[in-house]
Amino acid sequence: MMTTIKIGRLIRCSIVKDLPGRDVYLVLVTGTDLLAYLPKRYANREYRQGEEAVAAVFMMGNGKIFLSQRSPQYFRRITEEVLSPIIRDGMVRVRKAASVINGSFAKVSVEGLRDTDPLSASLPYLDKVKSYTSDTITIVRYSTNIKEYIVNSLVPAPADKVVQVLYSQSLREAVVRVDPRYCGFFVGKGGTNVATAAKLLNVRIMIKSAEEETPGKEGVCADGRS
Repeated sequence: MMTTIKIGRLIRCSIVKDLPGRDVYLVLVTGTDLLAYLPKRYANREYRQGEEAVAAVFMMGNGKIFLSQRSPQYFRRITEEVLSPIIRDGMVRVRKAASVINGSFAKVSVEGLRDTDPLSASLPYLDKVKSYTSDTITIVRYSTNIKEYIVNSLVPAPADKVVQVLYSQSLREAVVRVDPRYCGFFVGKGGTNVATAAKLLNVRIMIKSAEEETPGKEGVCADGRS
């Protein structure tokens, strides 16, 4: 793993000390004499002095380097790391990752190449994610069909419970009408599922309940903004 320091780079580091007054860990970037900061709110667990960690470079400026284990860059890079065998073989390509502050998961969009199903191809490697994070990474099947991609982005909500998808390209907005019994699955705890999907696609996604017998009777379940 390279130690070149730039935004989005996945690096190894060791904990130098806890800076309790600042709620941040001071870390040494492995293979260099560079010091960096890992804010506790962006760490996926508590660390002790001398422990090793992997994090992504999140921000740089004024001679300071800040790391994160919860940023979209981090989730994208560790997914690329664990899927590297099938990426090198030209079977899949990672497109984008998204996460929200209050979520304990991330969504990563993966495109299948040469007729590869990205979900079944990725599945055997996903256990390796646990060595990097306690958060869950959900693989989203990338599609050039935006309506299909929107439905895919809402996993693990069941796609067969989507009644209708209305999408405005000019507004970058989508209304997804779903079986009202499954609104909670699409919204997610605290709205995190739809919010993460919206960030992944850079589309505002509104989840609405829909009664099959009376299509006009619907209510907003959640509004996920990109």
